[in-house]
Amino acid sequence: MPRPRATILACLALAGGGVLAGCGDDDEGDSASTPATPPAAETQPESAAPSGDEVTVGIKDIKFDPQDVTAKVDQKIVWTNNEAVPHNVTATDGADFKSDNLNEGDTFDFTPTKAGKIAYVCTIHSGQNGSITVTK
Repeated sequence: MPRPRATILACLALAGGGVLAGCGDDDEGDSASTPATPPAAETQPESAAPSGDEVTVGIKDIKFDPQDVTAKVDQKIVWTNNEAVPHNVTATDGADFKSDNLNEGDTFDFTPTKAGKIAYVCTIHSGQNGSITVTK
């Protein structure tokens, strides 16, 4: 039995989008067909790194954002400079790290190895400071 024009047009529209479901000729006439399931990538969001893998700190308006963070032992902390002014990240208490000067878009990371409190600053800008509470 020939397919109605609307069905053919719908099939062509679907085929243009890469999905072709229920558009072929079947021997049973106009019986309803079950729609094809879209590929998994269309039905599920792309998998992102599980939350908690990294602690992120932005640098903007001469501030660390957030200023105070909590991380676990062996959890990476990543700072990103989000402005045209250079910054650095320098521990003053509880750890020993110092980044190079970070230009816009540059990052620096540190992974604590023991629990405790870490204080840090940007040595370029007085008053720009932050802290990390490291838990087990």
